Amino acid sequence: MATNEILTIIAVLKAKAGKENNLKSALKALIKPTREEAGCLDYALFQLKEEPDTFYMRESWRNQQALDAHIALPHFQAFVQQMDDLLAQPLKLVPLQAIEA
Repeated sequence: MATNEILTIIAVLKAKAGKENNLKSALKALIKPTREEAGCLDYALFQLKEEPDTFYMRESWRNQQALDAHIALPHFQAFVQQMDDLLAQPLKLVPLQAIEA
């Protein structure tokens, strides 16, 4: 597999006031089914210590097709349906490029 095909992304999600625990639960519900997807290489959730209303999801995919497949699956679409209620601002996706030593 060519390294340049792998997609690594940080998703930044900021909860609405009072919705931190709801957002955390919704994000945690994504972890197991997403990690079981064939194209998923990494899917890990983080919460900022200094800003507990902000979450980062670090994810890596074999290629764009794997990410596209993930987005279309029912467990992710169920999360999408909750985003307006949970997020204080739009989901931000930060694409990363690996630096080889």
